[in-house]
Amino acid sequence: MQHCTIDHKDTGVFLANEQKTKWVTIITLLTMFVEIGVGYWSGSMALLADGWHMASHTLALFLSLVVYYLYRHPKFRASFTFGGGKILSLGGYTSSLFLILIAGSMIYESIQHIFKARAIHYNEALIVAVIGLVVNLICAKILHQGHDHHDHGCDHDHHHHHHHHDHNHESAYVHILTDALTSVLAIVALLMGKWQGWSWLDPAVGILGGIVVLKWSMGLIRQSGMDLLDAHETSIDRDNLVKELELDGSKVMDIHLWKLAPGQVGCEIVIKRNENQLSADYRDLIQKSFDIHHLIIEVI
Repeated sequence: MQHCTIDHKDTGVFLANEQKTKWVTIITLLTMFVEIGVGYWSGSMALLADGWHMASHTLALFLSLVVYYLYRHPKFRASFTFGGGKILSLGGYTSSLFLILIAGSMIYESIQHIFKARAIHYNEALIVAVIGLVVNLICAKILHQGHDHHDHGCDHDHHHHHHHHDHNHESAYVHILTDALTSVLAIVALLMGKWQGWSWLDPAVGILGGIVVLKWSMGLIRQSGMDLLDAHETSIDRDNLVKELELDGSKVMDIHLWKLAPGQVGCEIVIKRNENQLSADYRDLIQKSFDIHHLIIEVI
């Protein structure tokens, strides 16, 4: 049997994602210091929210790098039955929790600012907010290159394309996108404050930014949490698989499909045969039509 492991499959995708994440982490870290510093100095809540938002991302991106390092470390993978691929989902899940905490504090601080307004240095804050947005867009571009990578299964002669859900990479990408959004909101708030004197808009944007971050991070928590809890894998058509196996009169008594790692599916099946089929017959039938990497068949 040909085994599918990260050693000769997916490695390029994850290494590329790791490199991209490394660059984005460095760029984000530098911009974050500037935004927080100028945010405090200029008195802009929207800019400060954007800066702290970036800080949460720097932390989350750093976490992503640690996860990638562990995932490609042979000693780490050898410690786990299925190679520890779920650490990528765990990385996405954990950094989403950080995001929720940051979003809460952004909303809280902004509400405080509505009740005690302070003077804002609009021009300086605007320059930094625009720089922040440009940096976000550059980082998003870096991360998005090759984001929609498709790969074939282990035996490269069939055409079942499989989408890699690297939740770790996805979370890094979502972090950068939310950051770009808060930068845009900060720029709008600062412009309206400068031109119209709407100083209330600055903290209002801080609140709105916090709510958007909350919504996005909850979505990612749900997605990666499903993987961590071995939710039914939907990339394989379960009903179709059962139907194929039962064409010759056999009966599928029990079936489990779950995700082992991004792009890798595990499957366990108990089949009641009607003649004298061997497990190898069923295995050939399944592998001809379905992209499954770890297959256990029990014939009764």
